[in-house]
Amino acid sequence: MTQHGDAWVATAAVDFTSADVHLVRRHFPGRHVTLDGDTITVWPRTGHNR
Repeated sequence: MTQHGDAWVATAAVDFTSADVHLVRRHFPGRHVTLDGDTITVWPRTGHNR
């Protein structure tokens, strides 16, 4: 994973699975996490979810 400001991005050579995104969500509770094929993004915190 690489950090981009308050966001984190993971990329892979193959598509991630739903199990992968669930693992990331457990490591970033309260953060919005999305999966787009070979990219998982942990979005920056917004003012209402800090």
